[in-house]
Amino acid sequence: MAAQFPPTSINLLSKLKAGGEEGIWQVSWKRFLELYHEPIEVIVRSCYRHHTGGHEPSSGFIEDAVANTVAIFFERGQYGFDKSKGRLRSYLRVLANARVVDLLRKERPIDQRPLDDATQASLPAESPGESEAFGRSLLASLVEDLRASIPLRQFEVFERVKLKHQSPQFVAEDLGIQRAMIDRNIHKAMTALRQLASQPEYQEEFYQ
Repeated sequence: MAAQFPPTSINLLSKLKAGGEEGIWQVSWKRFLELYHEPIEVIVRSCYRHHTGGHEPSSGFIEDAVANTVAIFFERGQYGFDKSKGRLRSYLRVLANARVVDLLRKERPIDQRPLDDATQASLPAESPGESEAFGRSLLASLVEDLRASIPLRQFEVFERVKLKHQSPQFVAEDLGIQRAMIDRNIHKAMTALRQLASQPEYQEEFYQ
């Protein structure tokens, strides 16, 4: 699920901030990169078009801008992001836009008008591509939290039926359990998923 953009799972940022055992921190940071790399790329493309009158960035420009955004978030956002001041998706858009403007300043010929602070503050409206990425990743983040909050067998049934679209009867036969048990596991998993989705973090990040 490398190309996803969630609001950030409930525990991910806290694990990154806490540091602690190196292995846990590395896994959390790897997860953050997997979830956010592609969506930041979408933001970079949108910001580049916004500041250049519709031109498309080169692959090298995109790679640099994404890397710089991630680096800045690592230096600042990992410890400085405060969800009480706004959504993480908005915070990352500001960081990515600033990195795009920084790189454009370096690219512009010396005889052209420099990009001023007002330009850097000018953000394009959230593009449909960004919105779609946010939506897809909301589900990705919820699924990760669901995996951590229900029994492993229950999640396996949920994953096979709801995510991999295997028939309940096939899963029951494959696992050697009754079909009714499959239905009960799906019901419990969906109830847990709805409870997770109702938490303020998800509601505020995605719907407000």
